Amino acid sequence: MSKITLYIATTLDGKIARKDGGLDWLFALANPNQIDHGYADFLKSIGTTIMGKNTYNEILGFGVDWPYLGMNSYVVTTDKEFKSTTPDTFIVATNLANFVNDLKKKNEKDIWLIGGGQLIASFLDNDLLDTMILTLIPTTIGEGIPLFPEIPKETTWTLANVERFETGVVNLTYDKK
Repeated sequence: MSKITLYIATTLDGKIARKDGGLDWLFALANPNQIDHGYADFLKSIGTTIMGKNTYNEILGFGVDWPYLGMNSYVVTTDKEFKSTTPDTFIVATNLANFVNDLKKKNEKDIWLIGGGQLIASFLDNDLLDTMILTLIPTTIGEGIPLFPEIPKETTWTLANVERFETGVVNLTYDKK
């Protein structure tokens, strides 16, 4: 059975985006050697993505080709009018816990929970998240969208790995206890 992994960049003050969804702080990181901070290796383990509607729209706003070709992507939304415009992208409006548990049984590769914050909290509240890889970016932005915008239920995590990069970025990997 596959596992669900949250792999997400966050600021030191726990923000995943500016209030308007902007990620300029992430792209402003000095990275002269173009280090990918483990992204390529992580992506090799993934067969499916899950994200919220705002995250989906933010990715489309980057003005690049859809980065998840060859894998199924699911957009979780309560907006009955919402339509995807990318290949192999499906809308999830049913019971999230049942859908995710079925998806875990059907997939050979792991599933990436991309974001956003409300969806992350929902996954935590429903015990759907197995691993978190938090890419800690050495900046603070003050106001913004918090990693956990709603207070998810208490869950204990075990630190599984720490990876430090010359950019000052640190990947913290936690497994659910």
